[in-house]
Amino acid sequence: MKELGKLEKVDVREVWKHEARDFSAWLARPENLDVLAEQLGIEIEPLGTEVPVGRFNIDILAKEPNTNEQIIIENQLEPTDHDHLGKVITYAAGFDARYLIWIVKDVLPEHLKAVEWLNEHLDEEIRCFLIRIEVWQIGDSKPAPRFEVISVKNDWVSSLKQSAASADVSPLKIKQHQFWAEFCDYITKKDSNMRLHKPSPQHWLNFSMGNSIAHLATKMDTKKNRIAVELYIPNNKMLLSYLKDNEEEIKAGLGESIDWFEANVATGFNLYYSVDDVFNQARKEEYFGWLYANVLNFKKVLTPYIQEFKIKDNGD
Repeated sequence: MKELGKLEKVDVREVWKHEARDFSAWLARPENLDVLAEQLGIEIEPLGTEVPVGRFNIDILAKEPNTNEQIIIENQLEPTDHDHLGKVITYAAGFDARYLIWIVKDVLPEHLKAVEWLNEHLDEEIRCFLIRIEVWQIGDSKPAPRFEVISVKNDWVSSLKQSAASADVSPLKIKQHQFWAEFCDYITKKDSNMRLHKPSPQHWLNFSMGNSIAHLATKMDTKKNRIAVELYIPNNKMLLSYLKDNEEEIKAGLGESIDWFEANVATGFNLYYSVDDVFNQARKEEYFGWLYANVLNFKKVLTPYIQEFKIKDNGD
C-alpha cells in the first residue's frame, strides 16, 4: 500500500498577499475562472479587473458567454463584512448584473443569512453566490485552491415558484421546464461532476464545451416529435467551415447523419431522434439516456477539432 500524505490547510494570505494585485489577478486568468465556473455550473468569460463603478472598482467584471449576462466578482481575503456586501449590491446595480459572486476567506452567520435573503427575494434571474476560498497542500506539494459554495439560489424551487405564479406561462412551457429539470436530475445521479445550466421553460438546455466559441444544447421539437443534440456556434463561420471540411470523420465518430444549419449569426448542426411523443413518461428514461449519451459523445468527438481550430486560428 502506498504511503499517504496529510492534507493541511494553508492561510490564503500566505499565497496571495494582496487582494487586487495578487488574488484578483490570479483569478481573472481564464484557466482559474474555469475552475470556479465548474463549481458554479455556469460559464465565465473575463472582461476586466478593477472596472470602475462610480467611486468604486469591481474586482472582476465578466460575462456568461451563452447569454451575455453580466457577472460581477467581489473578492475578500478576510471574513465577510457589511462593506463588501454593500459593494456587491452596488456593483450589481451599476452593471445590471445577473450573477453576483462574493468570494471570501470566512463567512459570518449574519452575512450568510443576508445572501440567502437576497436569493429568496431578488428577481428570479438574479443569482447570488457566496463562495469560500481555501488553499490546501500535502507535504511539500504545491498549494491547491479550493472553492466551496456556501450559498446559492435554489433554482429548482425558485423556478417552480415562478411557473406557478406567472399567469402567462403556458402548459407547454411548464412541461418543458419539468422535462429539463428531470433530465438534469437524471444526469446528476449518473455524473455529479457534469456542469449543468438552470432548467428553464424553453425548448432547449445548454451544455458547456469548456470554451467560448461553441457549446452544446439538448433540444425538443413537439411539433415534429423529435429530440436532438446540437452543436451551436454563436458567431464563427470559420469554425463552421473547418468542421465541414472534416464532416466525414465527424459523422463517423457520431455514428449517425447530422443536419447542418447556417443563419445570419448562429451556425452548427443537429443530431435528431424521432419519438412518438416528447413528453411520453413511459419512454422518459429512454429519451434521457439518448440525450445524455450523445452529449458525452459530441464532447468526445468535437473537442479535439475545436481545440485544433483554436490553435490554428491563433497562429500557434
